[in-house]
Amino acid sequence: MLAVMARDPDFDPCRLVEHDSGEFSLTFDDFDDYVDIFDEQGWLGNGYAWEGVVQVLLAERTPEVLDLVEFDSEADLFSVRAADTEPLLEVAATIRDAVVDLDVLADAITRAEEQGLLD
Repeated sequence: MLAVMARDPDFDPCRLVEHDSGEFSLTFDDFDDYVDIFDEQGWLGNGYAWEGVVQVLLAERTPEVLDLVEFDSEADLFSVRAADTEPLLEVAATIRDAVVDLDVLADAITRAEEQGLLD
């Protein structure tokens, strides 16, 4: 059983979920506005693709966060888990930056492809 926390602007455009275990998940599924950017580069803009984008951006900005999170995406949902909310704030900020500046997103898609993170 899990309880979805109230929408928090610090985590926009994602949703934060608190699990009964005390862990947290951050989810993002608002793919529609960004599918064309992925499609232009030959990729589906699904949860797995967003996972690759986030990994590339985190490795560049805050690589230590990668050791604190566990990715658990599916085709229709980007999802990442952590023991507390701090690393998830970084993930949310990373996604927010990519959806606000589509050049950041397009560049991250290219780099994720080069690193084999979109396979």
